[in-house]
Amino acid sequence: MSSVRWLSKDLWIIAAGFVAAMHVGKLPPAVPVLQAELGISLVQAGFLLSLVQVAGMCMALLLGSYTAKIGLKRCVLLGLSLLAIASFSGGFVKEFPALLALRVVEGFGFLLITLSGPAFIRQLVPVEQLQAKMGLWSAYMGGGMGIGLLCTPFLINSMGWQGVWMGFGILSLALAGVIYTVIPAVQTHTQSVAILDLIKLTLKHPPAWILATVFGVYAGQWLSLVGFLPSIYQQYQVSLAVAGALTAIVAIANAVGTFGCGLLLQRGFRPQTLVQTGFATLMVCALSFYLLREFLPFILQFILVLSFSLFGGLVAAVVFSQVLNFSAKPIAITTTIGLVLQFSATSQFLLPPLIASIVMATGGWFWVGILMATLSLIGMLLTRILFRKAA
Repeated sequence: MSSVRWLSKDLWIIAAGFVAAMHVGKLPPAVPVLQAELGISLVQAGFLLSLVQVAGMCMALLLGSYTAKIGLKRCVLLGLSLLAIASFSGGFVKEFPALLALRVVEGFGFLLITLSGPAFIRQLVPVEQLQAKMGLWSAYMGGGMGIGLLCTPFLINSMGWQGVWMGFGILSLALAGVIYTVIPAVQTHTQSVAILDLIKLTLKHPPAWILATVFGVYAGQWLSLVGFLPSIYQQYQVSLAVAGALTAIVAIANAVGTFGCGLLLQRGFRPQTLVQTGFATLMVCALSFYLLREFLPFILQFILVLSFSLFGGLVAAVVFSQVLNFSAKPIAITTTIGLVLQFSATSQFLLPPLIASIVMATGGWFWVGILMATLSLIGMLLTRILFRKAA
């Protein structure tokens, strides 16, 4: 099979990652509309942002151990189908609890795709193309969220938030149809491996825990920053469409940073240096943005947020690239990815409501900046420990 044909097939899997992240990105621009139409509070909006992570928080490690047995193609198709059903059904919902429940279903779809995608791509892509393709895959979160953030405000103006939910559901179903048609099932050879043995092997391997925690302290910060940006922009009387576009640029910057980091790693840059640079930049940007927001012009605030997202991509890219090195054994790579995503989901589930609660309790964003800077400091310290163990 020619490399061009391989390229076309793996791009559909990468597209599935982007579409899954679009379902995460469709919500932040819709928060002000949902608050007005459904009467939800800022804390409830925070739970809507984070509930998509419930599946990952509870089951990422377990599902990561089962994906090969289920079949990578089946997992991607099931994930897209769950996203399609939940999102399309959301278009008919008029009550907040029902919307919350469907958001959990979307979370399971998102998790199945993000767990299976890297292993599927490894099977589809020739070795000489793998580094570049994995760099492109790791940009799924920022890129997909960016597309969702950019499109949603304009679509809401023309079809309402219910129409957006139904449209995204139809898109997911269409992509599932394409993948079912054009991509063959990948044969794996892990059927004889005991699932509990894989889980125990991963849980007894300290570097896997440290790597997962490093990603967790980053991922919650990033989702919280991007998720609440439209609400922050509202305080400056920025229109919904402009706020969505600005937030989309921030999310896409993360994808650019992630892909750029993949290229730097391929050129021989030290992973530890890239992660430390990323966390140091996150700390400076978070402190400056949240603590000095009332004194800084809007354009400078936006540059700080943009830099936060761009350099955060360094952390994400290094973590996914280092899973191969810090797994207990090659056969435990998918399970290690599950542990990383479980920590990521837990952080992204807990942090948005916590931040919303802090803002409502204090009437400002000062302590949010302190919290984020502390998390980045923890990430820097854990990175030193991780690479010291590997030395």
